[in-house]
Amino acid sequence: MLRRSLRIHPEDSVMCVLEDAHKGDTVETPEGEKIVLLEDIEFGHKVAIKDLKKGEPVIKYGEEIGYMLTDAPKGTWIHMHNMGCDRGKI
Repeated sequence: MLRRSLRIHPEDSVMCVLEDAHKGDTVETPEGEKIVLLEDIEFGHKVAIKDLKKGEPVIKYGEEIGYMLTDAPKGTWIHMHNMGCDRGKI
């Protein structure tokens, strides 16, 4: 099933799903690329729209919001379990 999603900036490496989505569903980038979800993703959470490597920045809204703790192929749910962030840390 094609699920609604949103990408704000052309440099983004993730999109947000706009409804609960399930493994095997697809999201579509503004360029028309269909990406198959590799796992369930809840409303408002991020999905990788390109292969991301450990240590690589995660880009959302054209800004770096964190970095990958593990490799993640496109279609992977991106959240606290596989993305780190140093913002606000002293």
